[in-house]
Amino acid sequence: MIRLWLSRSQSISVREQLGAQLLFGILSRRISPGEKLPSVRELARRLKVHPNTVSAAYRDLAARGWVNQRRGSGVYVRDLKMAEPAGGIEAFVRAWIEEGLARGFAVEALEAALRKVRTELRTQRPQRLLVVHPDRELAQILASEIEEAVACPVSSAGLDEAPKELSADTCVLVTTACESQAVDQLHPAHCRVIRLKSVEDEIAEQQAPPSGLLIAVVSRSPSILEWSSKLLAALGLPGMDILQRNPSQPDWRRGLAACDIVAADIRTALELPKKIKPTVFRIVADDFLAEAREIVTPQEL
Repeated sequence: MIRLWLSRSQSISVREQLGAQLLFGILSRRISPGEKLPSVRELARRLKVHPNTVSAAYRDLAARGWVNQRRGSGVYVRDLKMAEPAGGIEAFVRAWIEEGLARGFAVEALEAALRKVRTELRTQRPQRLLVVHPDRELAQILASEIEEAVACPVSSAGLDEAPKELSADTCVLVTTACESQAVDQLHPAHCRVIRLKSVEDEIAEQQAPPSGLLIAVVSRSPSILEWSSKLLAALGLPGMDILQRNPSQPDWRRGLAACDIVAADIRTALELPKKIKPTVFRIVADDFLAEAREIVTPQEL
């Protein structure tokens, strides 16, 4: 549910303010088609207004065809098929302004409201983190590392799944490789690029193993397996063999017991046989983890 602002000092009634903001949420798709609106009593209690005010705003939206009032169930946003490519953003803005004018709002009042909401959105801090990457398994690994650092839940999604996970208070976290694609497809209100450790960073943190070793790299992420090959190749040790294993493949445990070192990401390490003590590698840069902690720092209410 979107955040709502009501002013008792305006000449415009609270009912009209409420109805206009709900409509803007529907037009902008921040209130999704099919979404159930809060009950009259719940929203009235939250906004500290009379239930009749909320009820009147809902009735007006229903009369205009924006919502359906289902007896005994509640109020739901209608799934209206709005024209998109032909008119683009200008058609959307024009529809919003025309609806506002029909409600009796002056153009100047609409402009002022838009500026206020834009300022609020820019200063509003996100409350939840969502890692998005085309490699779904990599997104989960990155989320686990960040979750461990910030000590609060961090969600993850593939690029195709991400739209269903977005909300106004979501900060989307992406890697540089997929930043442009994610922004173009999702248009997130908040977005940060995850800085990953470089090959040099990883080598600096690890003690160089002796030559002639058999090293296994275990991960469900194809991206991780490819990245780890480059990392180990950068060590340039003679006689070193690399064994790659993906737990999603059959017989993935084969040969692990014979390896001198078994390296695994933070998630896959939990799937290894108990007899194997893995070297757990992490790929998110430390300075980004510190930045992520600041993103989710609770605000004073």
